[in-house]
Amino acid sequence: MSEVNASDMRLVNGPEDVIDTYKGAGEDSRTGIEVELAFFDPKSTDLTPMSVAQNKALKNAANAARGEEYVRNEPTSEMLEIGSFAGKRNDIKEILADTQEKILQLTQKAADMGLKRSYFQHLPDKTAEDLLKNVMDVPRYQAFFAPPRDDMRSIAAYFSVCKSNQVSISYRNPQHLIENVRRLYVLSPFLFTLLDNAAPFNEGHPFTGNAGMHHRAALKDRGGVPPYLFTAQTGEAYITAHIDHAMNNPLFVYYDEQGKLVRLPSGTWTSFNALREKGLNTATNYFFAESILWPDVKIAALKDKNGQVNGHRYEARMFGVGIHQHQSAQLITAAPAFDKEFASKIDALLKRAGFDLQTPESLKAPLEKAYQSARNHNGHFLDIPYGNTSMQAFAKDFADLLEQSTLMQNFEEEIQPLLTICRTGYTDSKVNAHLFNTMDKALKFQREYDPAIFENPNACAYTLFENVLNREYTQMSANCSGL
Repeated sequence: MSEVNASDMRLVNGPEDVIDTYKGAGEDSRTGIEVELAFFDPKSTDLTPMSVAQNKALKNAANAARGEEYVRNEPTSEMLEIGSFAGKRNDIKEILADTQEKILQLTQKAADMGLKRSYFQHLPDKTAEDLLKNVMDVPRYQAFFAPPRDDMRSIAAYFSVCKSNQVSISYRNPQHLIENVRRLYVLSPFLFTLLDNAAPFNEGHPFTGNAGMHHRAALKDRGGVPPYLFTAQTGEAYITAHIDHAMNNPLFVYYDEQGKLVRLPSGTWTSFNALREKGLNTATNYFFAESILWPDVKIAALKDKNGQVNGHRYEARMFGVGIHQHQSAQLITAAPAFDKEFASKIDALLKRAGFDLQTPESLKAPLEKAYQSARNHNGHFLDIPYGNTSMQAFAKDFADLLEQSTLMQNFEEEIQPLLTICRTGYTDSKVNAHLFNTMDKALKFQREYDPAIFENPNACAYTLFENVLNREYTQMSANCSGL
């Protein structure tokens, strides 16, 4: 969750005071990734989540060992986030290596403390109530969730239960922004499904849809797909609508004259525009209002070494966490951003599927249906409708285009998990549903699995468990033939 500079007291009187921060990075366009990881105690009887004290010790030990503040807090204590460096198109190999190295280093430091990383992207048996008992003592998180307001409990549940990868691109210019943001939104139902690594449970109960999408629905106008995606014809129009959205975003917390957080009581709201009456229409409060918009493709601030906002990026937030997901998410997001020919081919593929990006007003109805199908897939995973085709058919065509991408020619091994999932239909969450169909099985695996499986990010759950899946299929076929 993004931090803001609480001491930036410059007044923002209108869009003209912030618009320069949205102009784009030009040829200095860069990308990077953030990965959220959950940890627990494998020796405890109930697989107790990492505590606040353990979180602090692990974060400090990991950062000290590397001499770099690469591990950051998230709201609840079981979770830590690592961040890669931001690099250009030709740095993507190094970004992937940097991310993988940091994940393994943090995981090893956790093991040294008797903690273990969750195999699944979440802790499938833990409820939001369980996790929100341990909010980190960071002022922002304390104001948000300690405890959550009565009318914010579903939002708090999202931030505690769900973990994800987030890939950022500092866009070149507004046109580059709108083209990539619109494409990513239309791909979102597919990408949510493709890289999901949840167990078939949510907060301790059987769940046959996409739990991450389910919880995100609680964000309402703060999340999902903003309505101006379907009306903005240019990047400049999209940015203008975004600024208006941020200025009118309902706030439950804001910064006062001393730069301290003020939490409003349940049922009471303000907004950046309403804060003008108090003279608190500061840059701090504007960028804070922007930071608590959490759509599936977020526009987020870039800051200089002093914490001042000097630009913006778009952030794709729909990716699960697992063996390969950080790598796959980075490649999927970077490919259309840095390979124009690949982007054009994906746009043509989407058009054949019934999503014409050149007529944004036509996207609303089919995209809403695709979101609903993916969120409530009922155990069908990629075998669901997607526009005028099936998600599985789209996935196979997507894999072919990915394999042909000029940019991806340097990543033949790294794209193997994506190609395997697209062509077999076995997402990691589908494999999980087959192998861990009871909570006892899921928790037994959590306790006993060998963390060495994370050392090879060029593998997915299907390749990891292919022999087991084949044995199950052979046994099922034998049983059916004996009927």
